[in-house]
Amino acid sequence: MMKKVLLSILFLVTNIVFSQNSEADLNSISLSVILPDNSEYLTQKTLSKIETKIQHIVTKNGISGSGYSNEFLIYPKFEIFDESTVTGMRNLISLEVEFSLFIQQYSTRKVYASYSKSLKGSGTTKQKALDNAISKITASDPELTNFIIAGKEKILSYYENNCDQITKDADAHIQMKQYNRAIAVLATIPREAKKCYESVQQKSVEAYNAYQNQLCKENILAAKTKLASKDYNGALNTLRYIDPSSPCAKEAENLITQSASKIDQKERKEWNLKLKMYNDNYNLKKYRLQTIREIAKAYYQSKPQTVIYKSLF
Repeated sequence: MMKKVLLSILFLVTNIVFSQNSEADLNSISLSVILPDNSEYLTQKTLSKIETKIQHIVTKNGISGSGYSNEFLIYPKFEIFDESTVTGMRNLISLEVEFSLFIQQYSTRKVYASYSKSLKGSGTTKQKALDNAISKITASDPELTNFIIAGKEKILSYYENNCDQITKDADAHIQMKQYNRAIAVLATIPREAKKCYESVQQKSVEAYNAYQNQLCKENILAAKTKLASKDYNGALNTLRYIDPSSPCAKEAENLITQSASKIDQKERKEWNLKLKMYNDNYNLKKYRLQTIREIAKAYYQSKPQTVIYKSLF
């Protein structure tokens, strides 16, 4: 007899995962993988395997599987449709499982794409049968590729259609002197949304320059404090956030020279490159772009957004 049993899941949540080894590019489309914390049948080991599979599916199709803002999510859902037991020397449990994936915008709860596939698995226990079914999920499934492409296209449409509002939101943050927040909002617009991405670049620089002026004296004071305690690397790491166009640029340059003279040859070479940027416009542009990304990442790291798995349905 066929029976439909929704997997009993205890819901938790996953914060943004920041990998030190493989960081997401802020200006690429990214999807935060959200998983149930645990389940009656899904062990942590199984959930880890599911996460790895989803990450592989996403990255195989040119999207980052680790988001910063948790605005766009990808999450799985499981349903057991049939369960039977074959008796013998060792009982064998057979399951028919419906595996689904959803791409959803968190702020609006709008589902952008969905995928569903029936899987069969067997094993001497229900857990092993479920693991066997999950092992049959493959990233090479053409339907999975179409699912990711459909979600990606709708995400790009969202940015292009809402570009003016995103810019207005950034402007509002600038007016309130929330410069790092404005930078963070603008930095998540993917390059693939070409029209919007290009149109906000000047606004990003505006927010960045205002932020630099705001932090200028604070960073100089912090660097001097580190120098006084002979923390030369700490001083240099603070000074690297002072832009060459800021009012503190000359003082920062002098402090960089002073700090660099106290560190070893390898580290000194690295910081001499920083000094060159004060006179190299091309490198300066690359430096600013990198710093803008770091400011945005730091903002999201300081304000992790928790997503409750249960709330997605």
